[in-house]
Amino acid sequence: MVPHRFVLRSAAAAALLALLSACGGGDGDLATTTPSGGGATPTAAQQSAFISSYGGGLAALNSYSGLTSPAFLDTIDDSFLDAGYTKEQIRAHLAQEATARATTPDLVFPGVTLSNATITDCDAKGFCTLTATVTNADADSTATTFTTRVRLQDSKVRLYGDQAQAPTV
Repeated sequence: MVPHRFVLRSAAAAALLALLSACGGGDGDLATTTPSGGGATPTAAQQSAFISSYGGGLAALNSYSGLTSPAFLDTIDDSFLDAGYTKEQIRAHLAQEATARATTPDLVFPGVTLSNATITDCDAKGFCTLTATVTNADADSTATTFTTRVRLQDSKVRLYGDQAQAPTV
């Protein structure tokens, strides 16, 4: 199982993590900034598309189709690494969750929503900072603000992670 702490942290950033539903989500709270200087800065449309896809994917993780959606994984850079997790590990964990859900339908994957997402501090290489809040509203409501790196590549913003081989405290 994917550790819930990872889901909230990366949920934002990644992963997970992962799979996209067309329901949108989060783009109503979109705030974008254009950093001074040149470089590969995502346009407002690219930022909005990423935040909508990522937020929709996170919101859909509580369903089989969300856990198996290739579109959500497309919000994660192929070079993603965060707290020791790679994109391939996220893909494998989501597949395990989907299998478990299919065989034991009463299992529940935590559903989260993304809000207050901003992409700032982009550098000349297209690396930026994503800051957002993820909220898990089940029996109680837990909101966590997180920051992670994203990257603009091939005209798409994707989660890039902290590039750390192990969790940071």
